[in-house]
Amino acid sequence: MAEKSEVARLRSLAQLDADAVGAYDTALSRIPEPLVRERLGEFRADHLRHVRELNAFIHLFGGVPLELRPDLKGAAMKGLTAMSCMMGTEAALVAMMGNEEFSNRAYDLALRFDWSPDVQGLIERHREDERRHILWIREAVRTRPWEKERASVGEEGSEVQA
Repeated sequence: MAEKSEVARLRSLAQLDADAVGAYDTALSRIPEPLVRERLGEFRADHLRHVRELNAFIHLFGGVPLELRPDLKGAAMKGLTAMSCMMGTEAALVAMMGNEEFSNRAYDLALRFDWSPDVQGLIERHREDERRHILWIREAVRTRPWEKERASVGEEGSEVQA
């Protein structure tokens, strides 16, 4: 059986991922661009998987698995994301970037602890997911690919009408 502190650290990571799911739900309900929605949907699925996989270890170690609901921090993340979404896709992605930066730091910190090889490997895989999320979001904020997508759809629509 793992130490209580190990279960607590795993629960903390799982809560962070549960909070991220809520923020992604909020963004997905307000962002209209298909390209952005597709990627954010993939990232949301990663966070759901993280909660599920962390819960498996929490249960294995004798702890109580986390329910998928936001805590106070998660509610704040959802609120900030909702307000940002009202200012458009770029603002929504900037809010999500902040959420992902927080997740990246939390997983970096988690990797400093001494874990069993199985848990260490899981946390490393989750950390790589987080790195992939933030890299895509940063690049999307920089390049605004949804604008190119809109222009492409607009051009296609013009061709059909001509």
